[in-house]
Order: sequence, then structure tokens, then C-alpha cells
Amino acid sequence: MSSPFKIICRILLFGFPIVLGVSYLEFNLRTKHFVSSYAAKKYYIEQRLDSIETLVLGSSQTFNGIDPSCFSSKTFNLANVSQTLYYDKRLTLKYLTQMPNLKNVVVNISYFSFFYQMSDIKENWRDYYYLQHFKIRYDQLESLSLSNYSFLAVCQPKHALQLALNNFEDADAREILESGYQPKYTQENMSDSIGLERVEVHNSENFSNRRKEIEADLEDFVKQLINKKIKVTFVTTPVFTSYSKFCNKKIIVANTSFINSISSKYNCKYYNFFEDKRFVREDFFDNDHLKDNGAKKLSIILNDTLSKY
Repeated sequence: MSSPFKIICRILLFGFPIVLGVSYLEFNLRTKHFVSSYAAKKYYIEQRLDSIETLVLGSSQTFNGIDPSCFSSKTFNLANVSQTLYYDKRLTLKYLTQMPNLKNVVVNISYFSFFYQMSDIKENWRDYYYLQHFKIRYDQLESLSLSNYSFLAVCQPKHALQLALNNFEDADAREILESGYQPKYTQENMSDSIGLERVEVHNSENFSNRRKEIEADLEDFVKQLINKKIKVTFVTTPVFTSYSKFCNKKIIVANTSFINSISSKYNCKYYNFFEDKRFVREDFFDNDHLKDNGAKKLSIILNDTLSKY
């Protein structure tokens, strides 16, 4: 019969490699720059905070659709996949005092911008990336979740092991340029059926009770920027007709009406390219995202308007 001491030794001997492995993954997930788009964005923006003059915010539509290299001002693209207005605001305010040359903030307004907070949808795991990488905590996160404390829990063990085998570099994160922009060089299948499916996904995530909350939070953000003498420019990026034709017109009218209202109130500009005929099929990556040539086209147009603002 084994003594208690031998049992404890065996437990420690068995457990030590596990603890060592978990610690190794946790440390690298916390310190490597390209484990996710969030880590890459944090790394790149913190290298150039004191030089940024124009900051671009938004979801993947601006992440892939606005190219800072086309701007005459020093521009950084802080947009990210599915990024909500909630995080646009808090990311900007987090770094605001460290951006002494910031003159203009570009805020993306998508068809679905007022539909939800991240915690409402299937991509709610993204909340924890903002918490872990930027220390921005959404106030409705589950307090008992291990993801509040562990990068490994956020990343999930399977993906963490895949990253470890690839020197802790995520392929998508590595595609992000130093300007924060992620170009798309190819085109996916585009059709009415795929466009309809995409719109239906967005419509299924419309939590109408969130709208007033999001509008109020956005207006407060605008007010804070204007008080700091920072100009605010709202942009709605182009989408292809296979997407726009299926969108709920009442929602588009409500979005446009609200943005026009606060633009008038706070002397902002709003450039709505949603159905702009200058953007043709060859400019798009898919039904509602631009690829590199379309992004350059939009960015040149936008830079021209901002330089006159």
C-alpha cells in the first residue's frame, strides 16, 4: 500500500508537465504579437500613437475597406472583424491621451451597427479578446468565466496548440499591415442567393431593444471627441447590389436619419457610399466587403473629402 507521501509525489510528478505546458501556452498567448488580430492591432497602434492624425474605426467593412496608405494624413486602421460601436468608442478613449496629433476619427456605420452588443450574438467570445488584450470589459460579461483571467481559455486549447505549432502566429493576423489595414486580394462567390443569406444573418441578430442604448453611447462618444477639438466623420462603406437589394429599407432610413441628425448637431460629416454606383463588381471581395482595389478607390475618395474638411 502506497504511503500518502508517495501518492502526493506521484500526483506532483504527473501534474507538473501539465502545469508547465499550460504556463508555456499562457505566457506566449499573452506576449506574442500575432496570436490574433487583436494582438496585432494592439502591437501596431502602440508603436505609432504619437504620430496618428486620422483614426479609422469599424467592423470588417472598414478593416478590409479603408487603406491608410491612400491618406495624406498619418492614418491608422483600428477596425476589426465584427467590432461594434461600443468597442470603437472605448478603444479610442483608451488611447486618446496618447495621440496628441489626432485630428479626425472616422466612424463606420454599417447596416447592422445599431443591432446588437457583442454579448448578444454567437461571436460573443470576442468580448474576452478585448478584455484580455485591451483591458476593456463589457459590463455584462459573466464574472465567473475563466476567460476573464486566462488567454488560454479565450483562445481555446485546440487553437492554442495550433498556434504553438506555428510559432504563435495566426495566419489572418499576419495578413494585417502595419497600418492596421487587412487587404483582400481575391474575390469570393457573389450572387443574389449568397447576398440574401448574408443579410438574413444580419437581420437575425437584430436586437431592437439595443438601438436606443447604442445611439446614446455613440452620441456621447461624438460629444467627447468634439470637446477635444477632434473632427468626426461618419462613413458607410459600399456594398454590392446583391446585398443592398435585400436590406430592410426602414432600417437604412433609421440609420441615415440618426447619423444625419447628430452630424448636424455636432457639425460632423457623413459620407454614405452604401449604394454608390462608382463601385462595381470587380471592387468587391464579397457581397458586402471591398477588396484591395475597391478599398484604394474608396480611400482616395475619402481622403479627398477629408482634406477639404
